[in-house]
Amino acid sequence: MKRNNSIRAQFRLVLAGLAILLSVGVAEAAERIKVVATFSVIGDMVTNVAGDRVDLVTLVGPGGDTELFKPSMADGKSVAEARIVFMNDLNDEFEPWLEPLLKQVKFSGTKIVVSRGAKTFTSNEERAPRSKSAEEEIDQHAWLDPKNGVIYVRNIAAALARSDPANAAEYRARADAYIRELQATDAWAKAEIAALPPAKRRILASHDSLQYLARAYGITLLSINGWTNNSEPSAAELARLAQQIRRENIHALFLDSITDPRAMQQIARETGASIGGTLYGDALSKPGEEADTYLKMLRHDVATLKAGMMKN
Repeated sequence: MKRNNSIRAQFRLVLAGLAILLSVGVAEAAERIKVVATFSVIGDMVTNVAGDRVDLVTLVGPGGDTELFKPSMADGKSVAEARIVFMNDLNDEFEPWLEPLLKQVKFSGTKIVVSRGAKTFTSNEERAPRSKSAEEEIDQHAWLDPKNGVIYVRNIAAALARSDPANAAEYRARADAYIRELQATDAWAKAEIAALPPAKRRILASHDSLQYLARAYGITLLSINGWTNNSEPSAAELARLAQQIRRENIHALFLDSITDPRAMQQIARETGASIGGTLYGDALSKPGEEADTYLKMLRHDVATLKAGMMKN
């Protein structure tokens, strides 16, 4: 009997322990704050800073075009329930659906502009206004300079720490570790491109999303499409680009992951230049592919650019 009582007592202890673990798990799940990221790059940054402390929804996923995105009812529900919405907010053409969506669902949480404090370039600085308006605009692709990526991450960490002070130290520690990885990637990229003679550092891309990366590493970038994919280049514009490519002896042509490749393929046929690969700027690749995180995207783009520019 004593032995049976002992076994029953041990069994009760095990059950009590399981109950405690289950209750802790439920409590932790309940404490996870709901947050939304507008597109895949910001979503990946939030994941790296927050880990499993948040319930994250990324509206425009891998391979998606943020500029042409149309929110669903499920997206509206996610935004309405979120405590924080993380956005880029550098150009009205990049997330044009966001403010109408926030108003429609009566969003009452906090809007965090992750690009605040980033070094940006305007259309005049890049010498190529990208819309029908003559007004100066900001190039929205600031995250493609890793130094700006560091600023994005710091803004994300600060917002999470304010919203969830109990886990603030963890957010800051994870952000610091992630920033060290970004800084190491930046140093690697500088060394990779510096190994090329300046005369070779010239490319043509199908979408003008990579000016920040190009300027960070001393690359001259020409493009077929502008900052967005809302319009196609004219035959005259393609002819001028083809002439410039022949004149400057550019052999490094690149596709963009979210841009129709046909115009670039036409230029390649007309000039005899070869397409050196696909670059990622506005969106990460799908999970398991070559650019499915922000860090992998930067490394992929730099490695692909270097290999292509060696042909110039």
